[in-house]
Amino acid sequence: MTAFRRDYRNASDNFSGGLAGQQVDAYEERVEQALDDMIRRMGDLAGNQKDIHYAKGDVAETWHAGTFNVDAARRGLDVSATAPRDASPIDVSIRGSGVEHHAQLKYFRSPEDTTKAISHPKYIDLDQKVVPSDQLDGVREAAARLAARNAKSRPEIADSYSHTASTADDRVRMDGAESRPLSEREARELVKELRAKQDVDREQFGLTPQQVIQWQDILREATTAAARAAIISAALQSAPYLVAITRKAWETGEISAKDFAPLAQAIPTTLLRSGVAGGLSAAIVGAARSGVLGSALQQVDPTFVAAGVTLAISAFETSIKAARGDITWPVAAKYISEDAIVLASAMGGAAVGQALIPIPMLGALAGNIVGAVVARLAIEQVNRVVLGIAVETGWTVFGLVDQNYTVPGDILEASGWSILDIRKLGAQPISLKRLEPRTLDLKSIDMKVLRRGVVSFSRIAYL
Repeated sequence: MTAFRRDYRNASDNFSGGLAGQQVDAYEERVEQALDDMIRRMGDLAGNQKDIHYAKGDVAETWHAGTFNVDAARRGLDVSATAPRDASPIDVSIRGSGVEHHAQLKYFRSPEDTTKAISHPKYIDLDQKVVPSDQLDGVREAAARLAARNAKSRPEIADSYSHTASTADDRVRMDGAESRPLSEREARELVKELRAKQDVDREQFGLTPQQVIQWQDILREATTAAARAAIISAALQSAPYLVAITRKAWETGEISAKDFAPLAQAIPTTLLRSGVAGGLSAAIVGAARSGVLGSALQQVDPTFVAAGVTLAISAFETSIKAARGDITWPVAAKYISEDAIVLASAMGGAAVGQALIPIPMLGALAGNIVGAVVARLAIEQVNRVVLGIAVETGWTVFGLVDQNYTVPGDILEASGWSILDIRKLGAQPISLKRLEPRTLDLKSIDMKVLRRGVVSFSRIAYL
């Protein structure tokens, strides 16, 4: 793989991984925004002059509409709830899947009082009836008892009580999302706290993102983000192959199935690599935002996470090649350091590109690729300069340039040295007992510098 192809691959993975991280980041921001909106609305309602036993019902309406929206955001569902706050019988309206449901809430002091209030005949056409969680069983029992008592004397009232017994719940529900149960005592406490400080103890009521978002939610979002990253990166990395095929077709007027073979071989590896990079980036961002990695990393930038993951994967692959002997460890260190520079430049280019081309994704994508190309050109130029200095001075550049003092045979022969060609040596046994080595006097050797040069794989040889 050429350096430019490696850089393009890493830049593509970095871009798609950054999008994956941003997807999870945006998900957690939606949940947090839903929590903030709910608490703000409850604060607005609690600030009225009503008695606490009336104000708690107003706050409960917003609580159930708000926690429903929080749960829908957490689960990634396209449903929503509102508290109309008008003179109609509807206290909470829920929309989703092309339908709309309506609910009535009552928060009286006792189950009996709540049952009688919520069983008014004008509420019989509503889909749901919500009562305090600590009164739910009592309301259902009282509604069934009152329905039986009025069955003969007032059948219309009995129907209302029967409707309450069958529909009463401690939360609103639709399409997999639901609000959070709230007791009558908790409703009063909410009003008191909101009136005292315009906020609530979010941790006490379970209203922090860390308490709302669960690990399976992060895993679900990370999996979705990984699939998206794999598709985007595969599309980007397919572009050079498609350009080459198109160019050949233009020049020769022919195209065959063999022309697509390199692309077909590259796609599975690209999907796997990019999917892993995107999934890891998304999971790390999700864990950081939820506080699992500590408060210091809660505001981590997804682009930095994606760059780190991409570099780690690339370094892992390079290390495997070095361990197998495909490349030397100094060369592996060189590749890893160059990858880090290219990714840093790609990130900077993405920021500049997005500023110059304010089109979502397009500016960042163009800047990302341009930044990687500029970094590679700069690295190649610096390599020429550094290798030139290494040739003249013998500097090993901290081990990245390997000094090799083995002189080619033709140069030794040209300088008058006698060369022993092993291939011409007869296979006669040598008796070490009769071997009389002569002492080699190094001082008598006339050393002559013939040339200095750099071969293509960055080794320096001179005599």
